[in-house]
Amino acid sequence: MSTASPAVSPRVSEDECDPSKEIRVRLLWKVDQLQMLPALAMQALELAKDPDCSVKAFTSLIDRDMTLASDMLRMANSMVYSRGVPILSLHQAVVRLGFRQCKNLILASSANSMMTQLSVKEEWVREKLWKHSFLTASIASFLNRAMNLGFQGEEFSAGLIHDIGRILLALLEPNRYTTVDRLDFVEGNEDEQRSMLNRERALLGTDHSALGGWFIEYSGLPTSLAEVARLHHAGATVLANRPLVALVAAADHMANHLQSGSSLESYDPLENSAIQYLSSSRGQRHRLMEVIPTVMEDALANTQSM
Repeated sequence: MSTASPAVSPRVSEDECDPSKEIRVRLLWKVDQLQMLPALAMQALELAKDPDCSVKAFTSLIDRDMTLASDMLRMANSMVYSRGVPILSLHQAVVRLGFRQCKNLILASSANSMMTQLSVKEEWVREKLWKHSFLTASIASFLNRAMNLGFQGEEFSAGLIHDIGRILLALLEPNRYTTVDRLDFVEGNEDEQRSMLNRERALLGTDHSALGGWFIEYSGLPTSLAEVARLHHAGATVLANRPLVALVAAADHMANHLQSGSSLESYDPLENSAIQYLSSSRGQRHRLMEVIPTVMEDALANTQSM
């Protein structure tokens, strides 16, 4: 199929380009055995909602799933959460981070497990996309901290899962996917974003933002995560009053720059419409411009260490 298609703007609404029934059926058939949230993870999330839940009961439940426990402990020891002080046990992680942070770690671990199980023909495709997801999540967390945005771990989960639609497209079209998504991470401006989205729509009639948003909702994850997946390529006007979407969109732009092979020194925050919106809305434009290089450097180091 030709990739030529009429120019369209990056996705700006929640129903534009939603996957067709045929695509949904094909996708669900392929991922039928890959639950986004395993039963034990769902139990842990429910348990954490109980105000009377004890740390011992919570950690005892998590300890029953070796993958979930090791993922949570590893992420808790990343620069995002540990701040340089090692966390040696799940009990210590829960005490130090609190249930709210731990719930976000469960979501992050579940997204990690689901991505690594997906049978994508080209292994390097999955590895590149997973690195991009983790780098975006790390940048979002460091930006959240630098700007005092008030998120408490949900920005990490959102960054980790924002591009799951790209993995799903690769799963659906393993032979043609890299002709649509070149994985060169140069989609740093709206024209390049539009080009990639157009190629995806020409191939399947949907794009990775729409597909990811639908699948996140289908999997029973929070609506806020689906909104991030759907709208992180939207224009600046759509970001208004959506701080989590804007934060992840800003982090995604920075991660693209780093993964495209460009130097840290050459990054221009003025080309990042999402960071422009965040900085102006928070009244800290000049300070933010100063901390961006450190945020990107720390996030890159955190990703490499993981």
